[in-house]
Parts: sequence; structure tokens; C-alpha cells
Amino acid sequence: MRSAQMNSAQKTESAVTFFRAGDFRRAKEICEAILADKPRHTQARHLLAVIAFELGKPDEGISHFETLAAISPDHPGVHADLAKALASAGRIDEAIAAFRVALSIVPEDVSLLNNLGSLLAGQGELSEAVSSFEAAVEANDRLPVSHYNLAKALRDSGDPQRAIQHYKRTLELDPGFATAWRNLGNLYLDVGEVDLAAEAYEKGVRIKWSPEAKKPPDQSHLKTSRSKLQHDIEQLAFLLENGKVDRKFEQVLSDYRAVLDDLPVMEDGGSLVAVSAENQKRLAPYFNRLIHWPQSPSLAGPAVNPDLDRAEIETAYFKNAPGIVHVDDFLSPAALQEIRQFCLESTIWYRHHYKMGYVGAFMEDGFVSPLLLQIADELRNGFPRIFGAATLRKLWGFKYDSRLSGIPVHADFAAVNVNFWVTPDAANRDPQSGGLVVWDKEAPLDWDFATYNADEQAMRRFLTESGAKAHNIPYRENRMVMFNSDLIHETGELNFEEGYENRRVNVTMLYGKRENAG
Repeated sequence: MRSAQMNSAQKTESAVTFFRAGDFRRAKEICEAILADKPRHTQARHLLAVIAFELGKPDEGISHFETLAAISPDHPGVHADLAKALASAGRIDEAIAAFRVALSIVPEDVSLLNNLGSLLAGQGELSEAVSSFEAAVEANDRLPVSHYNLAKALRDSGDPQRAIQHYKRTLELDPGFATAWRNLGNLYLDVGEVDLAAEAYEKGVRIKWSPEAKKPPDQSHLKTSRSKLQHDIEQLAFLLENGKVDRKFEQVLSDYRAVLDDLPVMEDGGSLVAVSAENQKRLAPYFNRLIHWPQSPSLAGPAVNPDLDRAEIETAYFKNAPGIVHVDDFLSPAALQEIRQFCLESTIWYRHHYKMGYVGAFMEDGFVSPLLLQIADELRNGFPRIFGAATLRKLWGFKYDSRLSGIPVHADFAAVNVNFWVTPDAANRDPQSGGLVVWDKEAPLDWDFATYNADEQAMRRFLTESGAKAHNIPYRENRMVMFNSDLIHETGELNFEEGYENRRVNVTMLYGKRENAG
């Protein structure tokens, strides 16, 4: 008996060794031999279940986990393993049931409560998910993940104030949790607390995008585009020339140029291409990182031009149904200059997956400053008939490659869209274009986000069939376009001078929710 037990143990150890080496066939053969002699050998059966999943045979793996649960019905771990296996195979209802069995044995197991809550939330069972996460918090109040999960479920179930409290508790326990800072910022925007949202975003940005972060914030150093790298080369050269960054970045600039020379030339310029292992090392330390971020303080005086005839602008907006107007000399000279410098200097243009080669910066990733928020607030208060109770929901900027195209037809999920431009007019080679084309027909209310934002064919077809009229608003420095956000629009044809300071830059502010438009 003793010899047989040792033999089984040795065989199991051998199977594990083969499994870790990636030899699943040999590991499987050994486990099956053990089970032929000892059908209730739990280690061998558990390894067989794992091997089945590795070999792409989930049903076989689940069958082994079910057998383990029958062999050890009072062991919560085997029911948890079965639940995870069922969930990975998409059998969510059965997975939920298995987690409940495990919890009937250990009702205060925090890991099980969080796993169950996550599955329930994914199924839309938000009330039950909240209860599961609340039980996890009650079992151990000092685990950030439990408060984080509860906050997400509360947000989705329509309880933003309680969600905010649990995000705050998450961050008390783990101040370096960048995603929690971002989600807290989103919630503050939802309840109209724009300044608090900006504070939360700033903390998350400094954690996630800092060059000192322990791991890269994204995979952009593994795959990037020529247009993104060209932008960053131009920006870094601009910062060095103007004394905004340390001279050590001269070597970084040299490394970027070497990587650009190695990247293949693509027809559209914006396509992502793989970066060699050697060049990944060149990019990793600083590429798509927060190198320089001026904060653009708010102004003592008005940021929006105080001489604008606000009543006349509101009248024109509603006269051009369903709501569109453009305004020149939008910002005060001081505000315009400050925002332009913020866009030129801030190394926050992280989004670069766009085929047309433009780069984007979003509020939650650093496109936020006291001055931008001052502008947003003055807009809302200055045009009450247009904005009503709508508060700022989104804020972003885009910077364009003079050799490529702008953003194709789309619409934005909001009530009111504000778009303004800050690049000097001298950069625009065609004064009759380069701005925005807005059609006068609202996108259908039953369109989902994918259609609304990305299905160009569907939008073009709708515009043709509805007889929509295009309003071409040419580019002008310090021109603002304000329109009903349901209106489909696209960037006008671009023909700008080359050079970093000549890149077309637009700032977009979205207010309110689409269902509250009008």
C-alpha cells in the first residue's frame, strides 16, 4: 500500500513536470494511468481538467471538475473551480449556481463573493450583484477590490452617490489604483461635479502615465504608427527647443528618429505596425508617457470673449434648426494663447489607433486644466437657453497630420456639441475648407453607439435618403461651432502647412445626455 501511494505521488509529480514544460500529451497519459488505478485520485483528475482546457476541450474539462465536486461535495474549492470553468465556457447560469454551492459551505469567503457578484453584474442582475459585493465588504472592509466592485455595481444600478463613497474607500485603501481614480472622475461628471472630476482624473493620470510607473500604461511601444511617432518627434523637438524638458530627452529624440527610420511606410500613415524588440527598448521608457503637462491656470478675467452677443447667438442656434451656429473670436486673446500652448506642450496625445493618422487626448487621460474647465463653465452659464441643465460630460482634443485626412462622418452621444479651433489661420492653405461639415438631420434615436459613431456606410445612406443638407463651416482660428450633438458631422478637407505648430488642433466639449437633447 505504501509503495502504491508513493508510486502515485511520483507519477503525479512527473505529470506536473510535463505539464509545466508544455508537454500536455505526456501529462495527460500519466494522469489517465493514475485514474485507471485510482478513479478518486483528485490531483490527477484536477490536472486532467486543466489540461483539457489547455487543449481547447472545455466540455471535457468541466466533466472532470463535476466529478471532483461529486467526490468532494463539502470542499468549497472544487465547486469554485467548477464555477470558474463553467464561466470560461460561457455557461454563466451554471457557474453562478456552482459559486452559490461553494458559498453555502463558506458564506463569508470574500473571493467567492466577488466572483459571484461579477458574474451577476455581467448578467444584469445588479441588485443581487450589489448584495454579493456588500457581503464581501462586510466580511473584510479592508480589501480595495471589494469596494471597487461594489462601486461599479452601484454606479450601474443608478446609485452614484453610494458608488462615489465606495470608490473613495477603494482609494483610501489603495491610492495608486489609477482605474479607480478614472472611474471616480467619470462619476463626478455624471453628477455634475466637474471640478472634482478633474481632480480625480489628474491623480489617475499621474499614476498611470508617469515615466516612473512600474509597467507601461499601454502596449503602444510594441505596435505604433508612423504618424504617431512623427507627432511625438515633432513635439519633443519643440519642447527641447523651448527649454520645456531636460536635455536628457535629446537622446530620447534620437532614439525616436531611429525607430521611425525602421518603421515601414504605410499608405495611410496611421496604420499600427509591429515594433522590433530592439526598438521596443528604445521606446518603452518615455513613449506615450507624461513627460510634460502644464496646467493652464484659470484666468482672473473671462476666458470666453465678453463682447459676444449671447442673445443673438442663441437666437441663431435655434433658428438654424435643429440647432447649429458658429462664432468667431470665441476666446479672449489670453485664453486662446494659453490653450494653444497647453495643446502644443502637453505630452498627453496617447490615442493613436486612428487610420487617418490624427492623435487624440481625452479628459480622463490628461486633457483637462483649470482654464479648460473655466471655458466649459462660462459656456454653460453664458448660453442658458441652449444648455439648460446640461453639464460637461466629455472633453477632448485632436491634432491632425497635415498630409492625411480628418475624422470621418460620425455623431457624438450628448445633447450639445461645442467644437473650437486654436491653430493660427496662416497654417491653413485653403480658407474655404479645413473646418467642419455638419448635416442638418438628426441621427435616428434607435441607432446604437456603434452605428452612431463608426458605421460610415449607414450614416452616408441615411444622409442621402433623408435629404440632409450639409453646412460647410470653414476653418478659422478661434472659431467655435456649437450644434445639436445628434447631428452627423465630419472634419472638412484638410490642407495645412507642414510643421508641428501648423498642425490643426480642435477642442471638443460635450454637454448633457443624448436623451435630454432639445
